[in-house]
Amino acid sequence: MKFLNTSIGILLLLVSCVMPLRAVTDNLESAKTALASGHPEEAITAYQGILASHRSVKSGAPEIWFNLGLAQEKNGEPVAASLSFRRALLLDPTLQSASAELSTILGTLGVPFSADFREQVLKAVYPDTLILGGAIGGWCGVFLLVIFLMASPRRPTLIALAFTLLILGHGISLFGSMIDPRRTAADAAVVTAKIAPVLRATPADSGASLGTIPPASLITILSRNGAWWYVSGGPSHTGWIPATTVTPLLPVSAGS
Repeated sequence: MKFLNTSIGILLLLVSCVMPLRAVTDNLESAKTALASGHPEEAITAYQGILASHRSVKSGAPEIWFNLGLAQEKNGEPVAASLSFRRALLLDPTLQSASAELSTILGTLGVPFSADFREQVLKAVYPDTLILGGAIGGWCGVFLLVIFLMASPRRPTLIALAFTLLILGHGISLFGSMIDPRRTAADAAVVTAKIAPVLRATPADSGASLGTIPPASLITILSRNGAWWYVSGGPSHTGWIPATTVTPLLPVSAGS
């Protein structure tokens, strides 16, 4: 009897794991079909439903964010699409299709977009590869250095090579951490208002105007004051804007 109860429990556990995955798969197929058949609104609703209902999917599926961006773009929502493409690239910086679509949209909206050295590196190699690979190489260098220092007679050439591996490995790992876009994503946001918000000198509508920030621009949140955020849109381009005009780059559940 005890064995039977255990078997039933295991079976129920497996079913509870498989059913949500099956539901996600079915919803994804429906969304893809809607997008391919020229019904972007249906695809948007389906993709947003998947992302809202399944936390693990929201934080780990760049392809879903990319497809949502495609649907939004086809539905005449370029600003929303730019946010989706940025989120796809946040999860997978090597997703070149998302980078190409984002570049096209920003060019259409007149928002400057240039890939710096960090982004060029991310297109070629995933940051986790640098972090993990560098750490492994660095610790191998530590291990070899200890062995060569304890060996008799000591061989300066081998010691130097082990030390070089140590420095190089940990240096690569540190470099991977520094260029990882997820490191600074918590303070990043995208201007999602349809009309460019006005930068204010003070957190109030009566504050002096300091210029505007175009929709779809990526900004850095420097501080928050209720319904107003102090942001930076680039060098010498800072000020207060209403929080309702921007959307954090990190999805809510992914950052919680």
